[in-house]
Amino acid sequence: MRLATVLLVSAVATACSLPAAAQAQSDELPAHYNGSLGFHNTTAPLGGRWWFGGQKVGIDVGLGFGSTPAPFHDDEDLTHWALEVGVPIVLKNWEKVHLLFRPGLLYESEEIETSGPTDPFGTDDQTSFALTAEIEAEIFLVNNFSVSASHGIGFFSVDPAGGGDSSTSFGTLGNNFSHIGFHVYFFGGRP
Repeated sequence: MRLATVLLVSAVATACSLPAAAQAQSDELPAHYNGSLGFHNTTAPLGGRWWFGGQKVGIDVGLGFGSTPAPFHDDEDLTHWALEVGVPIVLKNWEKVHLLFRPGLLYESEEIETSGPTDPFGTDDQTSFALTAEIEAEIFLVNNFSVSASHGIGFFSVDPAGGGDSSTSFGTLGNNFSHIGFHVYFFGGRP
């Protein structure tokens, strides 16, 4: 009788610990390095992500730039650049997924031609910034390669070229699978 009681208590204790073990396993971090190359936003595609604190909080940095010929002066170029910074914070982990809250800031500057076809070449800068709060799903296809998509809300401000009045707006945003982000983790050690 005593042996049956011990076996029953052991079986019940084991059965009760299985959900806790499964939960602990699902909270494990994906097995990847701390540092990556990749991007969150296609406007600033040269960048990376670095994880701190046991891969619970990170920092994203992205840079974008380019130039195009001026519409009325083919021998002149108009330049543009963008800088994005974000702080991904892990809300939940599964074996191959991070669910992240990601506040971010995107700043852009673009040269606009202010002269006509017969005028001497002239430019002015149009600047804009976005302050965003997003929920991102980072899915690891293999241990050190992830793709991500996000959605959220943002505050947007544009200061137009030519001295016009600045405009601000507020709204939702989404980065879907046509603008999917990615990261390739290959440096910085593991947690």
